[in-house]
Amino acid sequence: MSDERTAGDKPLPYVTSGNANQVGRKARLEIRRATLSNGVVVLGSENHTHPAVVLRLVLRAAPMHDTREKAGLASLTASGLTRGTRRRGFEEINETVDAAGMGFGSGAGRHTTSVSARCLVEDLPLAIDLIADVTRDPVFPEQEIAQLRGQVVTGLRRADNDTGSVADRLFRELIYPEGHPYHQRAHGYQETVGQLQASDLAAFHAATYGPGDAFIVAAGDGKFDELLKRLEEAFGGWSGPVAPVVSADKPAPPVPQYREVPMLGKTQSDLVLGVPCMRRDDPDYYAFRMANLILGRLGMMGRMGEAVREEKGLAYGVHSELDAGLGAGPWCIRAGVNPLNVEPALTGIRDEMERMREGGVTEDELVRGQRYSTGSLVLQLESNDGVAGIIQEIELFGLGLDFLDRYPDIVNGLTRDQVSAAAARYIPRFEGTVRVVAGPARE
Repeated sequence: MSDERTAGDKPLPYVTSGNANQVGRKARLEIRRATLSNGVVVLGSENHTHPAVVLRLVLRAAPMHDTREKAGLASLTASGLTRGTRRRGFEEINETVDAAGMGFGSGAGRHTTSVSARCLVEDLPLAIDLIADVTRDPVFPEQEIAQLRGQVVTGLRRADNDTGSVADRLFRELIYPEGHPYHQRAHGYQETVGQLQASDLAAFHAATYGPGDAFIVAAGDGKFDELLKRLEEAFGGWSGPVAPVVSADKPAPPVPQYREVPMLGKTQSDLVLGVPCMRRDDPDYYAFRMANLILGRLGMMGRMGEAVREEKGLAYGVHSELDAGLGAGPWCIRAGVNPLNVEPALTGIRDEMERMREGGVTEDELVRGQRYSTGSLVLQLESNDGVAGIIQEIELFGLGLDFLDRYPDIVNGLTRDQVSAAAARYIPRFEGTVRVVAGPARE
């Protein structure tokens, strides 16, 4: 249904409701969607079995907008939101959060920035006020930002001494060309973050934080209509820019190659191999997601884990990943191995890739994958955090309020032929991949 009401001089949001969504036979979830007077979208699901609620504001001002010279700016800005506002200093924010026993924080992934609160329903007005305050009016105090910057640089220094992080960094730089939003590390680099100043954060905030592309997700023990009124009061007068759209189209195929990064003092090698793959809205997403699940995720990390780790003992751990996002994210295989087993492990991985490409999946594997996919979603819906995460994904990728109704049919409707065809199409030939190994020097 939809309606337009008024509260004083301010129009209340335009409201729509999804049907009572059913996943499998165990979980029911109703999602409502509304729009505040300034365009901020609000989505919520009421759950009155426990007096707690999760509230999350999501923005598109994220690392996809970073330049190479200022890589890490969006992430540092997101973390810096809670370091002080015009109304509250950093200490006051922490004291307020602690006094309410609230979980509160901000941060950025590759595609979005979020400010989140987890609290009792009686503290929901306070949570709304805090989220609005740090999002709309941060001041990025010089001293606090200097301390935060030091913490981030320390974390990046650790990452640059970690074999897995080093392999992943070079892998991304080789499969995506410079200038592509997926080319660089989302949290930046020691040399770029170390140069960022509070003024850079303030400028990025002023240029990209606004209501036009924002949405708010709520899950838990709060009445949706009351929530809308409070959100309208807190955010209705918010204005600002819309973060520019950044294209993350699939690049030209990368040059197939093998690269090693020798690192002193290491006893384990980490390897990554793969190629750019697909967007979340690709028509083949569900079929290839199932193929990837069977290859390197299901049970003991799928066929890859059973063959390379369990049967042959060539890896400490091995799995495959499909990172389909707003742009064409990568498909890759990761493994941690004894340096003496690098070549045998790569051979074992190649064999499983080719076996999946040429032979597809079995009917039994498909049934197991379908049961896992529907069952894991039901379990995710058992917590407010899980519900909020699902709703965020629905809005971010435009899946529709009836997505949870349709999901079991999407998954259970996949055929062996569809999944096998997706595997043959999207799993590359081993020789066509980019392969990176980071670890101790090898002769």
